[in-house]
Amino acid sequence: MLKYLFAKEEEIPQGTSAIFFAFSSIAWFIIGTGLGSFNAAKLAFPDFYHNVYWLQFGHMRQVHVHAVIFGWIAMAFAASMMYITPALGNTKLWSEKLGVWNCLLYNVGLCLALALLWSGMTSGREYSDHIWPIDLYIAFVMVVPWALNVWMTILNRRTQGIYTTNWFFGACMFMTIIVFLIGNLPEWFHLTGLNEAYMTWWFAHNVLGLLITPVAAAITYYIIPKITGNPLYSHRVGHLHFWSIVVFYSTPAAHHLMGSPLPEWLKSFASVEGVLILVPAIAYVCNIMLTMQGKWTMFVTNIEVKFAMTGVFLAIPLNMQGGFQQTRAINWYIHGTGWIVAHAHLALLGFSTFAEASAIYYAVQVLLRRKLYSKSLANFHFWMVLIGFSLYWTSMTIAGLIQGAAKIYEVPYIDVVIAEHPYMIVRWLGGSMVFFGNIVWMYNMYMTAIAGREVPVGRQPAEVAYER
Repeated sequence: MLKYLFAKEEEIPQGTSAIFFAFSSIAWFIIGTGLGSFNAAKLAFPDFYHNVYWLQFGHMRQVHVHAVIFGWIAMAFAASMMYITPALGNTKLWSEKLGVWNCLLYNVGLCLALALLWSGMTSGREYSDHIWPIDLYIAFVMVVPWALNVWMTILNRRTQGIYTTNWFFGACMFMTIIVFLIGNLPEWFHLTGLNEAYMTWWFAHNVLGLLITPVAAAITYYIIPKITGNPLYSHRVGHLHFWSIVVFYSTPAAHHLMGSPLPEWLKSFASVEGVLILVPAIAYVCNIMLTMQGKWTMFVTNIEVKFAMTGVFLAIPLNMQGGFQQTRAINWYIHGTGWIVAHAHLALLGFSTFAEASAIYYAVQVLLRRKLYSKSLANFHFWMVLIGFSLYWTSMTIAGLIQGAAKIYEVPYIDVVIAEHPYMIVRWLGGSMVFFGNIVWMYNMYMTAIAGREVPVGRQPAEVAYER
């Protein structure tokens, strides 16, 4: 990386910044899931360790969350955008040099942010835990240069129109900056009480709804047609997906605070709009599945399609849960339980992660012009992540239902702890499988970079994947 920081723009090979972001994202995925596995061990085996202040759950939980969101997910998005955006515009990335600097300063900033968080310097607001100087660094040093590169690449495209994926990329970067700046207003203007709670959850809800899930969907809009060779089934349905996200997903987020003294009309409005996210969700899933017509065998044989389509299938329960758990009756039952933890992991570790992994697998091979080092290791990685995630999701969902029932019937808390203990062990096992699978993934991608067979000129990695 160092040799490119001060090189001239024309001396930096295309795709350099995407490669750096891709490997950084995998490294942060290992760190984030490693921290998650460690935290889960504490809940499954309470006597695992004692009296180590720095390793207490209260310290490490936020570090795990932010390592995954800002490290793995956001950096995998950056890698995907810096490869896919110019590819769709038939042009180069606007500035590879800016991308390389962006990647370096992103990693430096994230290390600093997590170190401060780990040391106990926090705003105390869930999901927007960073102190205000770090918030400003994230907004103007980590996100704005990334967004500028995406927007300028779209403006400099050499194609007539803008493909659906780039609609999502450009808009999501704009919305992310707006959400980040407005969502952190409580700390900058010292808002407290209900105002602070409302803004905190408005931020958390929209980071998921206007960045993580739509960008993951945008990636599959590119990966599936590109690898299968089928055109996107319907661009109009893609546009329906885009605009209905804008209308229905930018909800007031009041459904996160149903038991609060917020105005009743606001909570009702949030519930109704929450159910209406099924409109973009159904449009998206149908569009991608219809794009797969005649190529379903690739769901079994091609690793990128396997990851991408698994993500699409996981979007179905994600949106069904997300839509209906915002209604008052269901929200009353599952609020504050492990169900919500399971749902959050369905979005981040399920739908989003599988879509991003497909993009990283594909982009690294294309940009390096090398075949994947080992298909067997890639398939091992896929099954470790899928089985591990499934164990995590189902165990936490069941634990959440137990907690909900106990809340209603006023079961003593210690009895609930005993009842859900087996599910905490399964949660740790599932998370540890994902962590181990990611270590194997990093090894496979590193070996691809240094020892993968070169892809012949004029061929795509997906075309020669199974040629020996």
